[in-house]
Amino acid sequence: MKKPCARAIIQFTVIATLAAVALACAPATTPPFPPEPNPFAALKADAKILSHRWTAPGGIDFDTAEIQVVRGYIESENNYDRTADPDTLYPGYTDIVHVEKSPPTPRTGTINHHILQFESTTHLGRPVTEIHVCDVHTQTAMSTADGWTRMERRFYTSLRLQQTERATSPPPNLDYEHRLPYPTWNIFDGWEVERFTDKRMGENDPWRICMSQIPGITPDTPVQERLQGAPAIEPFYPGWPTLVDNNE
Repeated sequence: MKKPCARAIIQFTVIATLAAVALACAPATTPPFPPEPNPFAALKADAKILSHRWTAPGGIDFDTAEIQVVRGYIESENNYDRTADPDTLYPGYTDIVHVEKSPPTPRTGTINHHILQFESTTHLGRPVTEIHVCDVHTQTAMSTADGWTRMERRFYTSLRLQQTERATSPPPNLDYEHRLPYPTWNIFDGWEVERFTDKRMGENDPWRICMSQIPGITPDTPVQERLQGAPAIEPFYPGWPTLVDNNE
């Protein structure tokens, strides 16, 4: 049998050595960057546990700036009350409200918000909008050792809105056909919001309507009541327009 010549052995050794050096000098493969965390993951998860539905007198557009601010304020407040998680607050909420830390009230179900009055007026000589809302919790409950228990009936909320000159961004481009349970932009930009006490108590005033004239709830409705099962999580309404990506 013919033996390999020395020259062939040397050539093979040189080639193998060069290949090893080339591999050693090749740049290391950069590991892929992890995906960016979804800033709305907590809101997406919470919308499957607690939903918000709104009604209003005829002529009120849920997508006007003032109504969006009120809806966002009240929904954020209830989300945080349920979770004690700042990530369930809507973008910009902490710019207008100091959030106090508190233990969560983990209710499940649907809160029905009724806008009772929308009024343009003045306060301290400046134009403001006052909006009064009845928040009905009779379709919410907490899971207890004995099953599901409704813990609340309703809350009356009065908010005073004042537009400022401090808006930091131009109005966003929105798609009103495709909606989410929560906004993904700062609806509070350029607004000041003040909670105040509405002292009117006449028969046709908003407080009285909330206390005695909301369908499905009466003064005799118990504050706490044992339920047969978990309350229904109704589809959100009207929800929030989605941002249009101007780069697409």
